[in-house]
Amino acid sequence: MRRRLVVAATFLLAAAPSWAQTPPPDRAHLGPRTLVPAMVACTDLPITAVPVPSVVILGGQNPIGRTVLYKGDVVVLNSGTNENLGVGQRFVVRRLQGTPKQFPKKGEGFGAVRTAGWLTITAVNETTALAMLDFTCDAVSPGDFIESFTEPILPPAASALSEPQFDERARLIFGVDRRSSFANGDLLSIDRGTAQGVPTGARYAIYRDRHDGLPLVHVGDAVVVETSELTSKVVLVMVRDAISADDIAVPRRAP
Repeated sequence: MRRRLVVAATFLLAAAPSWAQTPPPDRAHLGPRTLVPAMVACTDLPITAVPVPSVVILGGQNPIGRTVLYKGDVVVLNSGTNENLGVGQRFVVRRLQGTPKQFPKKGEGFGAVRTAGWLTITAVNETTALAMLDFTCDAVSPGDFIESFTEPILPPAASALSEPQFDERARLIFGVDRRSSFANGDLLSIDRGTAQGVPTGARYAIYRDRHDGLPLVHVGDAVVVETSELTSKVVLVMVRDAISADDIAVPRRAP
């Protein structure tokens, strides 16, 4: 009887999903759940101007005219060699979250671009191209546009766990689907990027201002996993309370 219990327990441990297991020490800087590059790429990208795409998806190449498209489907693009497209090129597929009318005015925040997936050009003529969807974060639809693809790479390590430096504070923006409430292991963006000297692997402490005259309260920690010019994507590696977009991020760096 005891042997059966031991075998059953071993089976249950082996069958536990990867996200439920404690990450090995060399991945502890990537949070408590298994984080893969695609998860970072699929997190909404903050932008400051409405995109004006030159190449968009016209539809799917399938017998029934299906317009909801996923990994493995072939799509038709509205441009070809006239836009310097060529066989083997890879592009990311994106769409604006919301409408241009809903986009924040200049200086009033960030709009969001949803990454729907990425594709590879498989055939091209002067005015059109065919492409295979290599990966989809979300359904790809006619009207989605393409941009240059950069392979997402997770930082192999994080910076030292230094004391927070309150001389520079970052604002939390949003996560996937413009979420504004976050838990341990979630991804979101902050309003600091390479223009402010933020590297991947940088650590940030998350603080809350209760607006009651008392000091800021430490509610979590994050590590930068991807940077752009004005923003960075971070993963929450420790949370003491639910994080919200009203909280602030403070760099943990040597003075």
